[in-house]
Amino acid sequence: MEHAEIGRVRRAPHVLLTATEVEQAVALYENRPDFAFDVESTFGGAHRNELRWIGIGAEGMVHLIPCGHPKGNILQPKHKEKSPAFTFYPEGDERRLTKLGKPSWRMVEHTVEASYEPPPAQLYPHEVMELLRPLMFSDRGKVGHNVKFDLMTVAKYYGGEIPPGPYHDTLILTHVLDEDRQDYSLKVLTADWFKIPRAKRASWYPNMGKQGTDNFGMDEVARYLAKDVRYAWLRFKDLLPRLERKGLRPVYDFEMAVYPSVMEMESHGFPVDLSKMNGVRTDLERSIAEIEVEAWDLAGDQFALSNYDAKRWVLFGEASKKDSEGTPIPVYGRNNVELRSQGLAVRSRTEAGDVPQVTSAVLEFYADKGNRMAELLSEWAKYEKLRGTFIEGINGFLSPNPGGLPTIHSSFKQHGTKTGRFSAAEPNIHQLPREQPGRTSIRNLFVAGPGRRLVVADYDQIELRCAGYLSNDPEMIRVFKRGEDIHRSAAAAMFQMAPVDVSSELRQVGKTQNFAVLYGAGEAKIAYVARCSVKRAKELIRSYFNTFAYLEPWKYRELQLARKRGDRQNPWSDPPRVVIPPFGRLRRLPMLFELQKDWIRFHAERQAINALCQGFASYVTKLAMVELHDTLPKGATMIAQVHDEIIVIADDDVADEAARLTKSVMEGVRDPNTNEPILGTVPLVVSAAMGDTWAAAKG
Repeated sequence: MEHAEIGRVRRAPHVLLTATEVEQAVALYENRPDFAFDVESTFGGAHRNELRWIGIGAEGMVHLIPCGHPKGNILQPKHKEKSPAFTFYPEGDERRLTKLGKPSWRMVEHTVEASYEPPPAQLYPHEVMELLRPLMFSDRGKVGHNVKFDLMTVAKYYGGEIPPGPYHDTLILTHVLDEDRQDYSLKVLTADWFKIPRAKRASWYPNMGKQGTDNFGMDEVARYLAKDVRYAWLRFKDLLPRLERKGLRPVYDFEMAVYPSVMEMESHGFPVDLSKMNGVRTDLERSIAEIEVEAWDLAGDQFALSNYDAKRWVLFGEASKKDSEGTPIPVYGRNNVELRSQGLAVRSRTEAGDVPQVTSAVLEFYADKGNRMAELLSEWAKYEKLRGTFIEGINGFLSPNPGGLPTIHSSFKQHGTKTGRFSAAEPNIHQLPREQPGRTSIRNLFVAGPGRRLVVADYDQIELRCAGYLSNDPEMIRVFKRGEDIHRSAAAAMFQMAPVDVSSELRQVGKTQNFAVLYGAGEAKIAYVARCSVKRAKELIRSYFNTFAYLEPWKYRELQLARKRGDRQNPWSDPPRVVIPPFGRLRRLPMLFELQKDWIRFHAERQAINALCQGFASYVTKLAMVELHDTLPKGATMIAQVHDEIIVIADDDVADEAARLTKSVMEGVRDPNTNEPILGTVPLVVSAAMGDTWAAAKG
C-alpha cells in the first residue's frame, strides 16, 4: 500500500479487511473523547445510497474499511500510448485503412484504459457497521465535514436509527467563523488552509466524488479517504479553539443542538403525489405565459425572456453588439420591431465582454425600485426554475417508497445563508410560491398520504416583531400586544387616517414600508406601490418614522456599534459586524466602511439590519424545532422548515395533538439565557392549520 500524504507528513492509511482488524481498531478509539469519520458511497443521497468505504480517525491515526469496493490496487493508470513505427492502427479503428483500402502504416496514439489487481476479500457493509456499533453508539463525539450525510448513510444499517451525539461538523464550524465563504467543500477549505496553488489542487487532492470511487483503484481511494478523514480532524482541532477565543462557541453549540432536527427532516422526506402533476404543469405554464405577454407589451414586440442580449436591451438599451463607432446595435423582436428600453442605469458589467450583467441581484434591485420589466424578468426566471426543478426534473429527486408514495429528501443547510436562516437544496422547496388564486399550486404535489395529515405552523410577521423588540419601539409593541394588523397600522400612520379606513391598496403600501425597514426598499418602491410621486413617497415614509419613532435611532445605533467593533484600517481582517441575539452570531460587513461609493455602503447597512431581524427570527424558529424534536407525540415528525414555517406530518389519531403542541411550542419560545419570553412583551403569534396537502394546509 502506498503512503497517503497528509499535510507535510506521509502516513500509511490502515486498510482493514477482516473482522479482527476492525475490532482491534475500535478498541483504539474507545478511550478517545472524539473521532472523525467519513463514508464513501454510491450515488443517490444518504437515504438510498450504498456504503462502499468508511474511514475513522483521531490524533495520529486513520483506519479505512472497504466494504464492496470492486477494484484492487491500480497496476497501470489510464494513459495515451503510441504504437511503434510501422505498425497498424488497432483492429476495428476506421483509420486502419487508407481511402484506397490499403493498410495505413502511420504511427498512432491510442488510449490505454487503467488496469487493476483483483479486489481482495472484504467485509459486507452490514458486517462492518455491526462491528462499529460499540463506537458509533457510544458517547464519543462524532466529527466530520457535513457529518449528517455520513450519519444518515450509516443509519440505514441500524434500522434507520441515527447514531447519537455529540456531533461536530467542521462545515458549520467554518461557517460560524466565516459566513461569507462561497465554497465550503473540504477540498477547497484545506487547499486554502495549506495555501496550495490552484494549478496544483486537482492532482494534490483529486475530487473522486464526482466520478464515484468505484472507478478508482483501492489504493487510490484509500489515499483519498485518508485525506478526507485526516483533514476533517485537523480542522476540528484547529477551529474549535479559535471559535472559543472569539466567543462564538455558544453559536456553534446551538447549531449542533439543532442538528438532530435537521437529520430527522432529511431522513423522513416529504411525500409527493404525482397524480396531480398535469394540473400543476398547466397552471404553471399559464403563469409563465402571462408574464411573457406583459413583458412583450412593455417591450413592444415578442422576445425570448431567456435571451440575455434581449434582456440587456429592454433594461439598459445596450447589448453585446456595437457598430464600428461603438454605438450599441438595437435588438429586434420576433416581428422585427426594435425592442423598447427601460433606460435603466447599468450596475455591473462582465469582465470579458464589458456588457451589462443581468443577474438576479440586479433584477431584484430594480424590482424593489418599482420597475415592472425587472419585476417580470425576475418572476419569469423563478417560474422557469420551478418548472425545470419540480415539473421536468422532479423524478431525479424522488425516492421510491415500497407500498407508499415516493418522497423528496431536501437538504436543509445551516450554512446556506449569511444570517443563520436555513436554505434548502436538491430540491430547493424554499422557492415554492404560495397558493395563487385560480392556480393549482405546486404545493399540491406535497401531501401527507393515506391515514396522515400535514400540520403547517407559520409565524406571523416574526421579523417585524423582532424589529419591534430589538428597537423597543413603543408603538410597534403596542400594535403587536393588541393583536392589531401591523401593515394596516403602518398605512394609517403614513396616510394620517384611522386604521379602519385603510383600504387593501393602502395596506399594501404599509406592508411595503414595513419590509423596507428590514430589506431597504426606498422611496421609489413606495412611489410605485402608492402610485404617487417620489416627493410624496418621502413624505409618507417620514410620517411612518414619526409614528414608529424608535426605529430610525435604533438602526443608526446598531450601525454605529457595528463600525466600532471593526478596524477601519483593516476592514477585511477585522471587519465591522452586528451581533445577532440570543447567542451572539456575527454578521461581518467590511463594506460598512466604504466611503467612495454610497450605494455599496447603503447595501451593507441594509444587510446589517436585515441580519439582526432575520437572524434573530431564525433562532426563534430553531429554538422551537429543538423543543418539538423532543416533545412531538409518537406518530408525528417534523419533515420541513421553510422560511417561517414548520411542517409536521402526523398520523390521523395524533394530528390534533401534534397541531396543538406545535402551535404552543412555537408561541412559547423562551430566551435560553434568561428563561424569559424570547421577545419580552412582544407576543409570538402562530397560524397553524392541517390538511391533506401542503397547499390545503397553508396555501
